[in-house]
Amino acid sequence: MEQAVSRTQVIVVVMVAVLCVAAGETLLAAGMRNVGRGNHEGVRFVLAAASDWRVWLGTGLMAVFYGLYALALSWADLSFVLPLTAVSYILGAVFAQSFLGEHVTLTRWIGAAIIAAGVAVVGKGG
Repeated sequence: MEQAVSRTQVIVVVMVAVLCVAAGETLLAAGMRNVGRGNHEGVRFVLAAASDWRVWLGTGLMAVFYGLYALALSWADLSFVLPLTAVSYILGAVFAQSFLGEHVTLTRWIGAAIIAAGVAVVGKGG
């Protein structure tokens, strides 16, 4: 007999997925910035990207995100799961500032706060 998946389980899986995608995007950005600095073109650019461990790890974490996202979609409605993934925008801004040294403007932080409010509404909704 199959046991129903709780709303909390869906949220936990989606939050782990979001952490993976935010970390993956951060690593991918770091790797591609390193690759782009060499001003490579064509095949050399692809080979340079393929030789950077951050590109590989970032891509792997993004693949984990998609696996967990698919799992969550097998358990819950898209209209519930998809908005929860918007937390990645908030984490992305935090990671960009913390790990990539980016300056995140007040306007971007306000946007992230609006997204967080929307996620809270979806999480509380029925």
